[in-house]
Amino acid sequence: MSKEKGTAAAAAPKEKLALDPKFVLRLAATLLGICAVVAVLLAVVDNVTRPTIRAIQEEKTAAAMRQVLDALTYEPVENQAENVTALYAAMGSGAQLGWVAEVTTNGFGGPINMVVGVDMTGAVTGVAVIKSAETPNVGTKVVGDQTVLDRFVGLGGEITVNGGDNRFDAVSGATVSSKAVTAGVNAALAAVAAQ
Repeated sequence: MSKEKGTAAAAAPKEKLALDPKFVLRLAATLLGICAVVAVLLAVVDNVTRPTIRAIQEEKTAAAMRQVLDALTYEPVENQAENVTALYAAMGSGAQLGWVAEVTTNGFGGPINMVVGVDMTGAVTGVAVIKSAETPNVGTKVVGDQTVLDRFVGLGGEITVNGGDNRFDAVSGATVSSKAVTAGVNAALAAVAAQ
């Protein structure tokens, strides 16, 4: 008999919980108000910090440009090359010293923003990574190590990875990052060759 009582109790339908519509509306209005306040606060913080962030990024880019090809001025040049976001003529005292290209390419961890210097003969004068999200201790062995990036100096034309005469030897374990940086350098060289 006790089994029947247990089964009957388990089989009985559960009672539905009735919600007060006024309570639901009050809760929804409260959550909507909180979301609106947070959105306004985020917009205010963004507007306050955006100029500072932009100035820091511009200074970092200017320092990278001086690092890859030191010049008195960098004059913007029209550019249609793929992955090259900006191209500048690097000017010395009355003469052009070469070119500086801002390049964005895709690495293992996402976009890699870098600056590449190219002299008047079409040879790389320097490579500097401005921003990347490569994997620490793997991709950063390429993008974060200036001695690795300096191996591009003096190369020109189409650079290959791990093969051919005009090659860049990839860093072991960071082949994707090595190929991405090489693709960025090749994009800069192609943009300069088209000028």
